[in-house]
Amino acid sequence: MSFLPLPFLSARPVAINSLSSLSKIQLFSDALQQLILARANFSIDSHQLSDFTDLMIDLPSSIGNSVSNRQAEYLAGRYLAYLAMQQSGLFLPAPPQIGIGLLRAPIWPKAITGSITHHQYSASAVVLTQPLSANSFVGIDTELWLTAHQAREISESIHSHYELHLLTSAGFTSAQATTLLFSAKEALFKAICPFVGEYFGFDSVELRECYEYPDNAAFAGRCGWLKLQITTNWVAARAPQKKYHCWFSCSDADVLTLTFSERVFNILCQRGHRSI
Repeated sequence: MSFLPLPFLSARPVAINSLSSLSKIQLFSDALQQLILARANFSIDSHQLSDFTDLMIDLPSSIGNSVSNRQAEYLAGRYLAYLAMQQSGLFLPAPPQIGIGLLRAPIWPKAITGSITHHQYSASAVVLTQPLSANSFVGIDTELWLTAHQAREISESIHSHYELHLLTSAGFTSAQATTLLFSAKEALFKAICPFVGEYFGFDSVELRECYEYPDNAAFAGRCGWLKLQITTNWVAARAPQKKYHCWFSCSDADVLTLTFSERVFNILCQRGHRSI
């Protein structure tokens, strides 16, 4: 987790409560703090229910009755969202609690919009310091790399042969390509869920292009943009855009993906002095 997840973000200092179940907490933002990203590892083995009290995070009854790993990932995601909102400076004396809403999506305060993700030991939260609108939305996802066997079992429900070919031609293995597309389409779903209001299949979204930065020297650190397009009519009719840019950042263990509105994408690329 030492690499910079997005080249247009800078690291920020983090003042946190000491807790054995959370480690490697990192905070990033752009220069104007319009986009803030928080990341951390969490330990299911070290998690205790008292951690919610220690971090002042509400424990919903549905989570309190869940298994320990669900409690640990929920706490990590909500606490990282708290840190990101705190960094924004929009909430005094402290950010509000984030509830559970439609399709289990977080309920964000009206001043911002955001997204939360986790896999079995890592969590991330991203916040845009603007109200949710057709010009301001974001979705985030992180996935551990699938094994070749896992990828073969789900590949038909994730992508077409054409989409797979685009990424394998770029140097990804079939398993890596399936993982990356799963994550990218999940991030897109989270981004437009408030507008679409229903679940839709991954076959409603198609990969059209993959752009990588040419100075990527190794797989851990590969990063770039995927261009995605909605291909199902009823989803496109409700979605704020038809075409999307999804950022990806690879580490040895996992991949991080973020999907933005076109307005946010253009702002970030301009500040990062990048274009595609």
